Order: sequence, then C-alpha cells, then structure tokens
Amino acid sequence: MIVLSVTALDPGCLAAQSNAVSGRAVGEMTPSFPVLNVTGPHKGKLVCYVCESKGAPVVFAFLPQTGEETASLVIKLNELAQKKDLRIVAVIMAGPGSQPWLEKFADENGITIPLTILRNGKDDIAVNLYKLNPTVSNTILVSAKHKVTANLVNVNAQTFGMLTDAVSRVLSQK
Repeated sequence: MIVLSVTALDPGCLAAQSNAVSGRAVGEMTPSFPVLNVTGPHKGKLVCYVCESKGAPVVFAFLPQTGEETASLVIKLNELAQKKDLRIVAVIMAGPGSQPWLEKFADENGITIPLTILRNGKDDIAVNLYKLNPTVSNTILVSAKHKVTANLVNVNAQTFGMLTDAVSRVLSQK
C-alpha cells in the first residue's frame, strides 16, 4: 500500500487552481508530525505517517474542519485510495472536538483511509511545520521519498482531477 500526502502540484498548477497559498512547496522535505488516529487499525494511537511511509508516496489531506465540504472530499479521497492502492491520510485540523463526527461519518460511509486529528487543533506544531493557511478550504500534499511532489489548495469536485493526475505521475515513477 502506498501512503500519499496531499499538497499542490507544481507552482504553475497552484496558480491555476487557486490564488491562495498553503502548505510546503514542491521539493521541500515533509517533516515528521504525529496525528491521533480516530479510525482504522491505529484507532486511538498516535502515528507519524511520514515516518511509517519509509519514503513511499503518501497523500496528506489537511482539512480545517468537519462538515459537508469535508465529507464530500473524504469520500473522493477514499475512492482514489482504493483505485490506486495508495495511502491517503485525512488530517482534521480542528482537533479533538472533531472525533465524534469523524467516527460516525466513517461508519456510515465505509471510509477506509485513516481519519486523524491534530491533538492541539490549529495550535498544533504541524500547522507551522507544514505552513498551513487556516483560511483555505483544504491543503493536499503529495509526498514521495519524504519530499513534496505536489501541493494543491482548495481542491473540490471540479479540480479533483489535478490530484488524480499528480498521484498518477508519482506512482508511475516508483
């Protein structure tokens, strides 16, 4: 299984998809950061998916909060993970208060990708480490060999193909 962190593509793609800037730039290292697993085999445990990936591709989807927009994107991310045999980790930045919603959502929708939270919410060190802009809808980073290969901001149903393309490029190089 491959682990992907969701981020923007190359700088040209970033400009085409959104004027907002969030996340580490393409080529930058993906530093280690722990998340609390709300679902999956590591439920209730702290895990560093950057460390666990051992350099394999990972998509990290940083989502500011729960709700309808997040639900739609997580469902698409889950489908992508199943099609590509790829690890995708959804990281809810709002913190521990998101846990009940995530558990219920995962159960009702058959979500198999890890749904995680930042222990300290928007004050978590990962927000600064990953240069996350709290005003954007989401930041998706694709990482391979512990480096950002794509950075996508404000991904939605209309722009989701950019993520699919970024993942396909990374997987074709492994």
